[in-house]
Amino acid sequence: MADSENTWSSSVINEQLRKRLATHDSAKVTNLNSQPCIAVNMPPGKNLTFDGEAGDNFAGINNGTNIILNGDAGRFAGNGMNLGEIIINGNCDEGVGHCLTGGVIVVQGSSEGNVGPSMKGGDLIISENVRGDLATCMSGGNIIVCGDVLGDIGKMMSGGKIFIAGEFDQNQNLDAKNISPTDLRVVQKTLKNYGVNPEGLNFKTISGNFKLPKLKNESKKDITIEESLFLVNAKLSRRPRTLNLDKLEMALSIGKGKEEPLSLTIPLLWNGSNAPSYSTWNINGKSPNNLDSANMAIIDLEATEINRRLDMKRPTDLAFIVELIRQSTSKRIPIMVRLEAGDVENDLNLIAKSGAEGVILVSNEIPIEASITAARPHIGQLIILASCKKLDSKFAAKLLALGASGMFLETECSNSKLKDFGTELSQIVGSLGVGNINNLGTDNLRTNDQNTAAMTGVPIAGYDSILPMWRH
Repeated sequence: MADSENTWSSSVINEQLRKRLATHDSAKVTNLNSQPCIAVNMPPGKNLTFDGEAGDNFAGINNGTNIILNGDAGRFAGNGMNLGEIIINGNCDEGVGHCLTGGVIVVQGSSEGNVGPSMKGGDLIISENVRGDLATCMSGGNIIVCGDVLGDIGKMMSGGKIFIAGEFDQNQNLDAKNISPTDLRVVQKTLKNYGVNPEGLNFKTISGNFKLPKLKNESKKDITIEESLFLVNAKLSRRPRTLNLDKLEMALSIGKGKEEPLSLTIPLLWNGSNAPSYSTWNINGKSPNNLDSANMAIIDLEATEINRRLDMKRPTDLAFIVELIRQSTSKRIPIMVRLEAGDVENDLNLIAKSGAEGVILVSNEIPIEASITAARPHIGQLIILASCKKLDSKFAAKLLALGASGMFLETECSNSKLKDFGTELSQIVGSLGVGNINNLGTDNLRTNDQNTAAMTGVPIAGYDSILPMWRH
């Protein structure tokens, strides 16, 4: 690629790289200018060389490509890497090797922040200093640091090995000892293979003893106030519609601007062998390996062993994760964010700005009806899916009327049950006098409870009026 391409966007650079690698084994890019998410999820077995400065998430979700950067890298280089090799002939910012599962990352300089967060396997080499924390939540793999470590080491570290030649502060959670002759030979050979001189380096071997808590397999029920909500059947003021007699539009499309939008005949996503294919990345988990074949990508922000992603230090970092997935899939499929409903208004503002197509809301503490109501201002901007654990057409119709775009069934479902659900939902929607699910609204509902009315803006039955707080 020519020097004039230094102003190209990440999308253009990645697209051109994929085109070249379809017929060649190698490619080179010069004058890289801090674009984020360059060389992510490239074809395996290929060789890429870059000259210049790389932005955040350089060479993320690497599944077997050999990549060289002659210059400095931004934050979270090699994010979610599973296979391959990344050589950075320069320094890097924080987060290099986040969720590294396999392969090798070599930084021929220093890291300006934390190194190896949530690392699960592979090898990570820093030839100089680490000016931040090291191996936070590490559970596997090897980290070699030839210089000093200035931050904390091994917070919540449950596995893997660290080899440090320079100065570091020891803590009670670490087991530090002189390196064994066998490990020293392996470390020296590894360093020589990557052009780092091991002469005079006296390493300590460090391992963590933190025991990750076992997650309780509790069967949680959906938090709901459904019993206080009633559907308003059409009679005279609205014309009822009959399935197979009148036209009923029940379809839902997710990712209309994508190359492969997910088009559904009914507003429901489900799990199982007959379901769409999802590519899910959990907190503290390895990156998905089915991005090239999935119908939808899901960034799951529900708590696992920890309750936050270590590559999201500020709320706006969600946009970088979304962009990493977008570039990894060549913008082919829609991206959804799954999270527990809480501060819905602010959370959905950030999701809307991140570039994701929508959200899957899970109700663990707040009634799902209240969460969908809070999400209502984002209708038209985001796809809003309500998570559920069982199929209930009447419950689904109520949530659709409150503002949900559709439902996400967390359990498996047979084709016959899907068909029955679609038929029942169509009959219910038709009975409300609505021909298109997009026209469902709170005027198709009533409630007998003032608290429910206050939470949802649904009119009180009999009085048939919304509470003053919902009048605009």
